[in-house]
Amino acid sequence: MPFLYRKPRGLLPYALYLPQGEPPEGGWPLVLFLHGSGERGRDGKRQTRVGLGPAILENPQAWPVVVLMPQCPEGEWWRGETLQKAYALLGQVEAQYRTNPRRVYLTGLSMGGHGCWNLACLYPERFAAVAPVCGAGDPFWVWQRLGKVPIWNFHGAADEVVPVSFSRALADALAKAGNVRARFTEYPTEKHDVWNRVYRDPGFIHWLLSQERTVV
Repeated sequence: MPFLYRKPRGLLPYALYLPQGEPPEGGWPLVLFLHGSGERGRDGKRQTRVGLGPAILENPQAWPVVVLMPQCPEGEWWRGETLQKAYALLGQVEAQYRTNPRRVYLTGLSMGGHGCWNLACLYPERFAAVAPVCGAGDPFWVWQRLGKVPIWNFHGAADEVVPVSFSRALADALAKAGNVRARFTEYPTEKHDVWNRVYRDPGFIHWLLSQERTVV
């Protein structure tokens, strides 16, 4: 079974991907993945079928990481209490498995891209790198909070759901904050499902897993 499924009391249903073999020195890298609006629910499984989950199953050797995939309830968003529950799950997984506290990463798509910006702004010191995909956020908050965090933001210029102008504004906010470790890739012909390209890009995977926090 590629994923372990859990429904902890008081928190969110989630799926957990565990790589094969022994962890490297220092522990496994850990990725928190936030799904989009179409994968909300209570089964704990739907969020594995769009975005990062399929990319990992196609090429597990490229993803030697523990991946936490919480599921947002119907009618909720990645904000407020729901987002805090996802963050609490992150701490639980770290306590239970041998993961590397210097190599904790955050990514998500669409609604989950929004959640990435929100959670990164709440805890900018927590993540070694953040990779929002076709999301949006508050440019002022991003400018205030994310001036030093490694960020690679992705968006398709032909996105018909979340306008690319949102990501352009965030890229501008990061530039004004002096974040020299921020990148923005805008694909000129890609639509909303740009995540299918991003999560299969060896260059992105290498960049993500090469980031490491210098202070814990």
